[in-house]
Parts: sequence; structure tokens; C-alpha cells
Amino acid sequence: MVARHLTPTNNGEGASGRKRLWRPSRTRSASVTEPHPAPAVHPDERHPAPTADLRVRRVGGTWLVHPAAGPDRQSQLFAAGLATDPEYALVVVDLPRASSLDAVEEAVARAVPAGARGLRIIFGRPPKGGAAAAGCLLARRLALPVVVPDGVLRPSAGGALFIGADRGQGWVLCTPEGQVKYLSRRFPRPTWDESLPNRPRAMGRSAVAEPVPAGVWLRPVREDAAQHRHRGHLAARLRSRSDAATVVIGTPGAPGPEMEDIGSFWRSLPEDTAATLRVVPYGVVHTPGDRPFGDFLAALTGEPVHVYNGFPTGDPLVGLPPQDDVVFLGEGGELGRPVFARELLYLPPEPDGSSHPALAVDHRWPLEHLPMLRQGLYRGGNGMMLEVLPWGLWIRPSAEPWYADEVRATYADPHHELILCDDSVSEKLPQLQRLAEDVLRRLPAQDGLLVRVLTASRPWGATALRSGPKALPAPAPPVGHETLPGPGDQREGQEGREEQEAREGREVPAVRTQSGATGTPEDEAVVARALRHDPGLGRGLSDENAFAGLLAVRRRLTVHAWRTGQDPDHAGAEAPAAADPSALAALALLPAYEGVVALRTHLDPAAIQWYRQHRVATAQGVCASSLTGNPGKPGNADVLIRSVTGRRTALLEPELPDRVLFPTGTRFEVLHVQTRPGEGAVVMLDELPPAGVRRSDRGRRAAVRELRAALRVWRQDEMNGVVRDLTPDPFARPPGPQGPDGPGRPAGATGPASARARSEAAERPDALSGRFR
Repeated sequence: MVARHLTPTNNGEGASGRKRLWRPSRTRSASVTEPHPAPAVHPDERHPAPTADLRVRRVGGTWLVHPAAGPDRQSQLFAAGLATDPEYALVVVDLPRASSLDAVEEAVARAVPAGARGLRIIFGRPPKGGAAAAGCLLARRLALPVVVPDGVLRPSAGGALFIGADRGQGWVLCTPEGQVKYLSRRFPRPTWDESLPNRPRAMGRSAVAEPVPAGVWLRPVREDAAQHRHRGHLAARLRSRSDAATVVIGTPGAPGPEMEDIGSFWRSLPEDTAATLRVVPYGVVHTPGDRPFGDFLAALTGEPVHVYNGFPTGDPLVGLPPQDDVVFLGEGGELGRPVFARELLYLPPEPDGSSHPALAVDHRWPLEHLPMLRQGLYRGGNGMMLEVLPWGLWIRPSAEPWYADEVRATYADPHHELILCDDSVSEKLPQLQRLAEDVLRRLPAQDGLLVRVLTASRPWGATALRSGPKALPAPAPPVGHETLPGPGDQREGQEGREEQEAREGREVPAVRTQSGATGTPEDEAVVARALRHDPGLGRGLSDENAFAGLLAVRRRLTVHAWRTGQDPDHAGAEAPAAADPSALAALALLPAYEGVVALRTHLDPAAIQWYRQHRVATAQGVCASSLTGNPGKPGNADVLIRSVTGRRTALLEPELPDRVLFPTGTRFEVLHVQTRPGEGAVVMLDELPPAGVRRSDRGRRAAVRELRAALRVWRQDEMNGVVRDLTPDPFARPPGPQGPDGPGRPAGATGPASARARSEAAERPDALSGRFR
């Protein structure tokens, strides 16, 4: 043995010089037969491999065993991010290659105090024979129960570790007597763990109940690549809670489970477990009469049902503060902004079949200073009420208006919370608006940006937000008071913008763009819907100019035009003309995005070296990026940009809601260039402020931290099998010195803009360019 080399450093992290009373002698114990037999022990004790010089240090709530030269950075981050183990002493072993377990045993015996029930050991590099065999050997030698993972670990939200049914047996307990017992698939082990199935179980003909870290997933029976991607996404991002299991129902893009199968699952659970379940509607689950899913589930089970108003998310990565956000969940499974009403309670219906309104039992609205009448309902004083609803906050008179059910049934907006000031009693409206302003003042600055204040100019109808696609984004303009169109103003195609046009009978004309061409009926309908959905897009322009400019953007600068070949200015695989003045001018009409975006491209060594040597990079043409990262996209480099004025095209591309464009000439500061063996290159850029605005070093460091945090999340998504839209983007060209044929050119864009496009751009008068350049 090499005990004289194994004393850990006495720096407050180890236990140097103290000999454990439970230090055993090397004696064999008789094996005990178990239903789950102990695996064979492969390490040959007669011819042991060379031992290693190991040290032990405390990292967060974890003991890290590492080589004397120092811990591997990845192992140190992994150990620091693990959840606390309330039962076992948690040990992460960074075991060098070709070394035996003798050194591990010696280091653990000298420095690691046993937990209440023994040790939980995680090997960074699986030892010879597997973790279960190593766990049996260490349990016998240390005379302690040892828990090890028998399978592949999935890091999960909150520092949890999960072994899926497709990844192995789970966490197993190895006893000094040689027994091996199954414990759980989850670490930490929640109180509800034993009440849910630990392997996939069929629930009728339409659903399978599969364990996930936070609880169980009722998914379709059919297994495909999409199911596998969603499985990884749920394992990594769905936040777990120790007091209540989460039931995820459905899969985006697939038929939902049948209601009778959901009811069968509910009835299979112990009563105390079913009473505390939290539900996440993950896919589209159709209910009779289009009732809210939680309302129908409460009627089906006859019990109160808690439903998350979105996706309860956590971060599986270390170095970031714990999160408890519930975020907006798109129909495709994409995660959006945090929602204010986080959890809703649905009660069973009355004997006559009438439903109860959902109760917001957990929300972020700053209403603690007001008297609460019931969950989610507050008295605002002088005959006023504030009601928290899934889509926002309804400020109304004490007497409910006759259209109250329609207000409550409105869909949430993907990009901002709504505060609706009801004007059914006109003399109360000024007081209601002042109350709304008070709520806004109490919101944190970052939350205030998510809120829009609306006033109903006529009885509010749920159809006001249901006439268009539910996924149609409408990013929030600066907070202010607006007038909400009633359901009678919602028309399809090119009809109706707000109340004035409805009264005057005017229509948005099918105008021609500056190039003399019209868009397809689909293009014109999308632009008309965008103007109707967010009337502020026009910014004071005439209807004709606003419509023409936005139509030009859709025809020339969207992936839709590239994919369908609608633009007359591109030939085959050639990119559309990015220098079209009318398109560039109208791009400024679209909402700005502030946050981290990314594009993936191919950068050769010369391009990477250029970024290292220069401080400022400039968009040579329109530069396209994504606010959801690059998982699954081809390329050898990620360019991350901290956007301030990048323009979202979602209103004009409902089919691609995460695209952000920067116009030609946008300037960026090069903050950091990262190249590591085995990883793609990373270039980090920050959009430069207007001339004359100075940026501090502290601000640069904060920007780098923000960019790195986004990169870690997106890379973890990619490791978990998440894939974004793989359609080549003709404008996904990184800022820099390159011309049309320089490095960083995206796949699929093989030539410069056509001569026709360049000549038209140079000769054409532009009615919009003077306003927006």
C-alpha cells in the first residue's frame, strides 16, 4: 500500500492526520444471495494495477478524490454542481487511467467521513469491470454500504443525477456482505419515488408512463427520434421538487394520450401521491369543448388538480444561481419568457356541471400589500379587484362583467404579460389605470419590460387573440397604455386595422413593393396579420408604406422567401439581395431583441486569427442569428452575440419564431475568442453602443459571463439531443472583414448577389430609407 503518499492537504477541505474508527481490516465476508446478484469483481487483487497518488478536497457539499497534481477542471465543476445528499457522504472520484481501487480506498478511508447510511461514490471515469463491481469491492473493504450508479448518468436541473430506463439499472446499494440492492433512478431520492413506476409501463392503448427525473412522462406509445430528443430535454431542463411528483402529459407534434388512459394512470397512483401531483401539459391534448386541460382533468379525476402554467425549468449546469422559473411553453416544446402566474389550481365542477375559475396559487405579481380574497384575487380598494390569470392581470370593478368567462379563457401571449384595465364601468377606468401604474412601479426593472397595459375599448372576447396562430409572437414595445381591439375587429387576410379602419370601411391595400412586384397572397396575409397584431409596427407611416416595407422584408430577408424561391432577385442557390434599400429600411420597423443570440458557421484558421487580432467586427451584409442557439446545426464555430438592437422577424415568419437580424453596418466589439481541443471554436461579440457612449471593463466582463452562460445551456441542450431548425439561413454570416466570398460563408449560399439586384438597389428611390437608416 502507499498510505504514506495519501495524506490530503490540511486546508480546511480534508481531514489530514485523523484515522477513521471505522477503518476496516482486509478480511473477506461471506456473500449473501440476493434476487439481484452481485456482479463479479474484476480487479485482480493478486496482481493489482499500479496505485495512484491521490488527494481529497471538499468542493461544495461533495468530496472530490483527485490526482496529486490537481483536480481536473471538469470534475471540479461537476462535483461543485451536485445536489446535497441527505443520507450518504457524496464522493466524486477522478480516477487516473490504469490505476487500481486501492488508492481510492485508502484516500476515502483516511479523509472522508461516512454519511448517515454510508457512501455514495461517482466515478468520473468508470473503473475496470464497471461501477457496480467497484462498489461491491469498496463496500467490502471499507465495511460500509456504498451506493454507485449502475448505468449512464444524466445531469438534471438542480444538480440532480438520473439514470433513465434506457440508460441502465439505476442507483444500487452495495453492502459489505456482498448484496446488491436497487435503490432508485433518482438522486437525490424524493419522498414520492417509490409511488411511481421505475420502468416504462403501458397505460391503455395510447400512452406509456415513463420515469423522468421530476416524476413521470405520459408519452405516446410510438418511439422515434423526436421522442428521444424530448426525453433528453425533460431530463436536463424540467425542474424537480422533493414534495410533489410532476406528470408531463403528451409530446409536442404527436397525438396526445386519450383521456381514459390519463384517468387510468391517475387511478393507479396511491391517494396521497395523486393529491400532490403537478401537471405539465407538454403537447397538444384535445379536450371536449376545448375546455382548459386542468379543468377537464379535475372533472375526470374528481379531485383538485395543480397545473403549471408553462414549463418549470431549472439549469443543469454549475456556476449559475438556482432557478425556479416557470417559462412559456410553445406548441413545439420551445421554451420562452418567464410567466407571472406560475401554478394554477383547478377544482372539480359543481354537481350541475358548472366549472370554477382557475386559482393562481403561485405567481410573481407584486400584490402582497393588498388584501387577498382568495388565491389569485385581491381587493384594490374602492370597489376594484385584481385577478391573476394565466395570461396576466385583470384589473376590474368588483362586480364581474357578463363576459368574464371569455376574459379568463384568453390565450397567453408568447412574449409579454398583459395588464387589462376593464372599462365596463367607465367612471372607474381612471382609478383602474392608476392601480395598473402602481403595479408596474413595484415590478423589478427586468420584469417591467415583459408587461403591456391594455384597456378594453369594448367587451373583451377570447377570440381577440384566437383569430391568428397561437404561436404568432408579438414582442412587447415600451410599457404604456393601449386600446385593445374587440373581437369584432379581428379579420383575416388584408382586412381591418383597429377601430378607425373598421368604422371607415377601409382595407389594407395589396400595394406593390418598391421593386414593382407584389407578394403572394400568403405573404400579404402574414404582413396584414402582423400589422393587426401589433399596430405599433407602422410607427407613424402611412398604411401603404408600412405594408410595402414589411412585405419587402418578408420577400427578401426571410428564410421563407429563400426556401420557397419567391424572390425574383436570387437565382437558385444564390442568396437574396441583402442590400435592398426598402427591405433594409423596413427592417427597423420590427421589434428589437435584447439578449444573447448565436449563429453557427465554418471559420478557417485565418478567420479565427482575425478575430483574435481585431477589436471591432462589422456586419458586411444582413447578419442572421438565433435566440435559441445552434444545437444540431452544422459548422465548426459558434459566434455568440449580445444583441441590443437586433430585429426579430417572428411577426413576419411565424414558422421560425427565434430569428434575429442585424442590418448591414452594425458594429460589434470582439470580447473573447475560445478554441479548445475537441470543441468547436467560439467567438463572443457585443453589439457596440451608439457613438459617444463609453463601455467599462466591468460591463465587458458582465457581457462575457452572460454569453458563457448561454453557451453552456445550449451545449447541454445539444448533448441531450436537442436539434433546432436545420434550414440553411442565407444571411447567417458572422460579422467581420469578409466579403461575399470570404470565410464564414454559410452552407447553401454559393455566389454574390445578382447584378440585377445590385443595380436596382442603387437606382431605386426609397421612401423609407430616410426615416430608418
